[in-house]
Amino acid sequence: MTRAAIVGTGYIGRVHASTLRSLGIEVAAACGRTREGAEAFGVGRAYTNVLELLESEHPDVLHVCTPNSLHAEEALTALERGIHVVCEKPLAVSTGESARMREAAVARDLVGATCYHVRGYPLIEHMRAEIADGALGEITILHGRYLCDDLLFPASGWRVDPKRSGPSYVVADLGTHWLDAAEHVTGLTVTEVRAEFRSIAGGRLEDYAALLLRFEGGAIGSVVVSALAAGRKNQLVLEIEGTRAGMTWDQEQPDFLLVRPVDGPARIVVRDPLTNRTSARPLSQFPAGHGEGYGGAFRNLFASVYEAIAGNSDAKFPTFADGHHGVALVEAATASATSGDWVGVSG
Repeated sequence: MTRAAIVGTGYIGRVHASTLRSLGIEVAAACGRTREGAEAFGVGRAYTNVLELLESEHPDVLHVCTPNSLHAEEALTALERGIHVVCEKPLAVSTGESARMREAAVARDLVGATCYHVRGYPLIEHMRAEIADGALGEITILHGRYLCDDLLFPASGWRVDPKRSGPSYVVADLGTHWLDAAEHVTGLTVTEVRAEFRSIAGGRLEDYAALLLRFEGGAIGSVVVSALAAGRKNQLVLEIEGTRAGMTWDQEQPDFLLVRPVDGPARIVVRDPLTNRTSARPLSQFPAGHGEGYGGAFRNLFASVYEAIAGNSDAKFPTFADGHHGVALVEAATASATSGDWVGVSG
């Protein structure tokens, strides 16, 4: 049986643990900042040092769920010991770090997965398949937002500390999800970014960002991200405009997709394992009309990752290469916010 371990016992670590249990994967150990925290996590044996965990437990997979500044060191420590890695986003705090992570996984023929869970929603896969078949015509505009209200609550945590979060807050934490989803469903890559950052709450990192985007092939786009939107609970809205139709999807209502054809009335497509695109049907666990969301998206992502670990070369999931590209997007946006210019995306 494949054995996993988790480093990082906060909220997202608990999401990983719950998802792994739902897939029947043993979580052998967890590593936290304190012994009390690791023991309170309630899954596997408790550690406070990731190296000690890896050398004592020899897990097959390490899930990295710690603050961003620790991702590279912990992931590389696992990869050097022949252990596959599933890492939260952003993959690292610099492209130098993320490139080393990507190269280490490739050199050792190990799975390196980035947790872009949005790809796991059934209707995101339905969108991708429809767009690939030309349902929207030529893609011209991509736009949307990712809004939450985290900073309106007292305990905003390590994400506002540049020593732990890195050079960006909301673009790295929220924007990377939107950008990956936009590129994934359209197959288009962002090549240039122009950004404006604001710290409305007075912190050292941006809590609001507006990005203008240029994609390969001539499509353009824009996205607004902020952690100061009262009552918005991780609202990721992705809108794709084409010459034949448009689409709108909202993570707060993930079982519904608005399709807007040029030559007919708009219609709502519901998540349905019987009628969605063939590649989207296996991602639904429940019949249409029964709510399915965030946990299911993680389950679909991890199922594909563990298929790859088991040797299925056809398993599709966001890799360390995708995570590295996300870090490059964060760097481009940060540089643009400083200079006021368009900045190309490296790599």
